[in-house]
Amino acid sequence: MANAGRKHLELGTLRDRRAVILLAVVALGLSTPVVARLTFPGWVEASELAQVRLLVRLGGLFVFAGAYPGLLVLVRLGLTEVSVYQHRAALRVYPVFCSLFQVLVALDGFLLVAWPERFALPSLWADLLLAVVGVGLPPLVLHQQSWLVGFDPRVVLSARSELGEALPLPSTRTPLDTLDYRVLQLVAQSGSDVAAVMVNDMAIGARDLTLRLRKLVALGYLDVVDEQHGAQLTLTSLGTDTLALPVSLFTWRTDDLELLQELASARLALEERQSQKVVVACARCCERMLRGLLAAHEPPVTSVGNKDVGRATLGELVGACRQYRLIGRFEDNIFSALNERRKKIHALQDERPIDDQDAFILYTLTEIAARALLSQPQRAGAQPLAVGEGGQGEPAGS
Repeated sequence: MANAGRKHLELGTLRDRRAVILLAVVALGLSTPVVARLTFPGWVEASELAQVRLLVRLGGLFVFAGAYPGLLVLVRLGLTEVSVYQHRAALRVYPVFCSLFQVLVALDGFLLVAWPERFALPSLWADLLLAVVGVGLPPLVLHQQSWLVGFDPRVVLSARSELGEALPLPSTRTPLDTLDYRVLQLVAQSGSDVAAVMVNDMAIGARDLTLRLRKLVALGYLDVVDEQHGAQLTLTSLGTDTLALPVSLFTWRTDDLELLQELASARLALEERQSQKVVVACARCCERMLRGLLAAHEPPVTSVGNKDVGRATLGELVGACRQYRLIGRFEDNIFSALNERRKKIHALQDERPIDDQDAFILYTLTEIAARALLSQPQRAGAQPLAVGEGGQGEPAGS
C-alpha cells in the first residue's frame, strides 16, 4: 500500500512515437479557431454557404481532432479523475463521431466539386487543403488508439526475449495464478480488442495488467499480431486449452498432467451437457487422487482387499484411504456422496437416469474434493476419524 493516496502520472509515455503524433494532431486541431481568425479577411467575402461550410469543418476539426483527443490524452497521462465506465464510453463513441464527421466531409467535397460557384471559398487551393485535413486528421487519431488505452505491443513482446535470457523457472506445478486465468478470459471475451482488454472492469491496475500480459505472452499463452485492425492480442492453443480448466485449479498443487486432463474433459463435457462423460471423467479424477494418496503412504499401499490398487473401484479406494487415515471426515463425506451419485450411471429400470443436475453436482463435488486434497502444500496427516467411524477394518466396497 506504499502508493496509496498518490497520483501516478504516465508522463514517461510521451516519449512514444504514437504520443508525439497524437500531440501534434491535437495541437493542430486546437489551433483551428486561431486559423479561422487569422484568415478572416480571406473568407469574409465568400458566400454564406461557403462560410457555413468553412466554419462547420473548422469546428469539427476543433472537436474531433483537438478537444476530444486532448481529453483522451489527459486520461492516458493520468491527469484526470474518470471512472472505467466513463473512459470506456469515451473511447467507444469517439469512432462513431469521427465516422459521422467523415460523412459530412465527404458530402462537403461532393458539393464543392458539383457546384463550386455556390459553395467554394475564394481560394480553391485553401478549400481543397481544408478538405484533405478534415479527412485525414480524425483517422490519424484512431490509428493511435493503442497508445490511448495504454497498450504497447513492443513492450509486451519484449518479455519473450527477456525470459530467454533469464534463469530457468523454478520447479512448479504451473506458472499461472487465478488472476492470469482471468486475464486469459478477458482476452477471449474481448474478441482481441485491445481497448476492451486494457480498459476493463476486472479491478486490476493498468500496470499490473501489462505485467500479466507480458508474462502470458512470454510463456506462450497469448500472442500479439498486427493485422487489419492493428495490434491485437490473440489466444494461442495453449491459452485456449488453459481456459478449458476450472479456475480453482490454479490454487491447487499438482503436477499430475493426467489428472488435469481429466478435470478439463469433465469441464468441457459439462458445458456440452454430456452427463455420462461428466460422470466418467469425475470418477476417474477422484480415483486418481485417492490412488495418489495411497501411493504416498509409508509404506505405499499396493492392494485394496484382494485387488490391486489400480483395479479398485472408487468406493474401495475411499474405504482404503479411510482405513489408513489418509482423508479426514470432510473429504470422506465428499467422496462418499460423489460415489453415491456416480452409481446412478447404472440406473435400474424403475430409477431415474443421471441427468444434467446430477452431472453438475458430481462436477462440483469433484472440484471440492480436489481443492481439499490439492490446495495444501503438504498433507501431514488427515483429520482423524472418531472411534467407530471407519476403524481399521477392511475397506468398504463400492
